[in-house]
Amino acid sequence: MFKKGIVSVLAASMLLGLAGCGSNAENENTGDTENNTAAQGFVEKKVEPENFDSGVTLKPDCYKFIYALGNAPATIDAANYFKMRLEQESDGALSVDVYTDNVLGSERELLEGCQFGNYDIVLATNATVASFDHDIFCLDIPWLFDNKQQVYEVLDGPLGDRLGNGLEDKGFKLLQWQENAFRTLSTTDREVKTVDDLKGLKIRIMENELQLQQWKNYGANPTPMAFTELFTALQQRTVDGQDNGAELTWQTKFCEVQKCYTYTKHIYSPYLILMSKEKFDGLTPEQQEIVLRVSDEAVDYERRRVSEYEEVALENIKNYPGMIYNELTPEAVEGFKAACANLKDLAYEKVTNRDIVDMLYEEVDKAKAKFPSEADAKAETETPELPAEPETAEQTDAE
Repeated sequence: MFKKGIVSVLAASMLLGLAGCGSNAENENTGDTENNTAAQGFVEKKVEPENFDSGVTLKPDCYKFIYALGNAPATIDAANYFKMRLEQESDGALSVDVYTDNVLGSERELLEGCQFGNYDIVLATNATVASFDHDIFCLDIPWLFDNKQQVYEVLDGPLGDRLGNGLEDKGFKLLQWQENAFRTLSTTDREVKTVDDLKGLKIRIMENELQLQQWKNYGANPTPMAFTELFTALQQRTVDGQDNGAELTWQTKFCEVQKCYTYTKHIYSPYLILMSKEKFDGLTPEQQEIVLRVSDEAVDYERRRVSEYEEVALENIKNYPGMIYNELTPEAVEGFKAACANLKDLAYEKVTNRDIVDMLYEEVDKAKAKFPSEADAKAETETPELPAEPETAEQTDAE
C-alpha cells in the first residue's frame, strides 16, 4: 500500500493550527451580530446531526485516504458517510482521514496535490476543475436547468461519463458528481428583481471566464476573489454581493453583512469528487469496486441531505431580522436569459472539444422532456376547454 506518513503529519499539523485561527476569526466577526439577532427574537432552525460510526474495528495495516474539501455542511456529512461505508464494505481495510474547511489549501492547490498523488480524494467545484480540463467549462453556461431532476439526469448520464473520462487524461479519476445546489444571489443593500437592478454592482465570482462574462452581460462589475476572503470583503464593502447556494450562504453567515437575498437559481454548479488516478489505479480491482460503489451511495445520501439543509437555510434567510427576500418572476427570468444569449458561443471557444457543448444541450433537452419544469408540467396538464359545436338544423328542428 502507499506510504505517506510525512504528508499525514503535515496535514494534521495544518488542521490543528488553521482550525484554531478560524475559530478566533469567526468569534471576532460574528459575536456582536449574534447578540443583536438574539435580542430581536430570531431563533435559527438547524438540521439535526447524524451519527456515522461504522462499528468496524480497523485492521492494523488499514490504508487511510486523505480526503480534503471545503466547508459546505452537506458535503462534510457526505465525506463522513463515505468514511463509514468504506470501513464497513472493506471490513476495516480502508478508511478516510477527512480534512474540511480547506485547511490543506485552496481548491486549486488541492487539485494540484491530487494530480501528483499528495492527496487521495478532493472535492472541488466545476468552475475550478475547468481550469484543469476545459471541457468542464460547458457546465458554466447559466439558465440551463429548471430543477434538480434535470441536472441529475444529465450529470449521471452520457455527458457526465464523457466529462469524467476526459479528466483521466489530467490525472484524476471522477468518483461522482455531488450536489452543490443552484446558485442564488445576496447583495448588501440593493434589491435585485430584474437584470437591470444589477447594473454597477460589484459581485464576487470565482476566476472563470464564462462566469465573468455572465455578470458583465448583466451590467455588474464581476470581481474574482477567493472564497476565504469573501466575508471580509462583503463586510468592508469591497464587493456588493455574491452568488452561492442557499445552504452555503446561510452557513457562512453572509446574512450578517447582506440585507437582500434573491432566489435566482441562475446556474447549477456541481461539486466533483475526484481521486488521484495514480492512487486509484494502485488499488486492487476489489478495492476499486468498493470505492466506486460507496461513492455512489454517498452522493445519493448527500443529495438528500442538501435538500434538508437548503430548506432550513431558506427559512432562516427569510426570517432573519432585516433581510429582504425575493424570487424572480418568469418575466424577469426571461430578461436574465436574454442577457446571456451569447454565452453558448463563448463556451464553444473555451472548451477543448466543441461538440461537448452540443451534447450538453441535447442531453438537457432530453432531461427537460422527462422532468419538465413546474410551469411546463402545469401547462401540459391543463387542457383548454373546447368551444361547443354549433347546432345543426336537424337538431334545432328536433327540439
